[in-house]
Amino acid sequence: MSDSARLVAEDEDTAQSSSRLAQLTRPEFRTLTTPGGRKGVRLEQVFWNALSMLSAGAGQKRSRFVAKILEEANEQDINATGAIRSATVDLLMEELQRLLPLANAGTMISLLQAGPAPSFALDRRKRLVQANAEFLRYLRSVGGAVSGATPVDAAQLSLERPLETLFDELVSGGTTECGISIRFGNRDRRTTARLLLIPPAPASVILGYILA
Repeated sequence: MSDSARLVAEDEDTAQSSSRLAQLTRPEFRTLTTPGGRKGVRLEQVFWNALSMLSAGAGQKRSRFVAKILEEANEQDINATGAIRSATVDLLMEELQRLLPLANAGTMISLLQAGPAPSFALDRRKRLVQANAEFLRYLRSVGGAVSGATPVDAAQLSLERPLETLFDELVSGGTTECGISIRFGNRDRRTTARLLLIPPAPASVILGYILA
């Protein structure tokens, strides 16, 4: 990319970022009904967006969700908008703490391998990161016992398509099927695996389920 093209791209990125920030910080006025009567509240759009998400997760209407915050703020003589902003951030931080364990690739692999299907996980360097008990049993059915080695150590997995290509083509939440050759001991078996990416993005591990 030439210097001029790079500057244009950077200017466009800056403009989009500025436009997004302007949208998120745009004040919006809402009138809410509380036990103490109707109350007008002006908040930046990003807070209304977050409150919509939080109230939906709680199975409530946004107006009722916010009204509860206002009730508590009124009882403690706390500024209404400050209370809503603070409560919103606090609830989002609680949600983040609950989700952080799922952002760990190892946790996600274990969860996705909890089913009865033989499954394996490979990283971008084609290393076998993890395999479930069903996959180990599957390997033994392929080659039987191999002296001096565990099934995972002795197995060689070869995908019919380049692994890096699969990483590039797969999107989060999507799957694809790929032929796979498994060599264990002096035996080979060709089969098919369903592949998916392990979040969070950018994915560094791909999970495969043996289909047959």
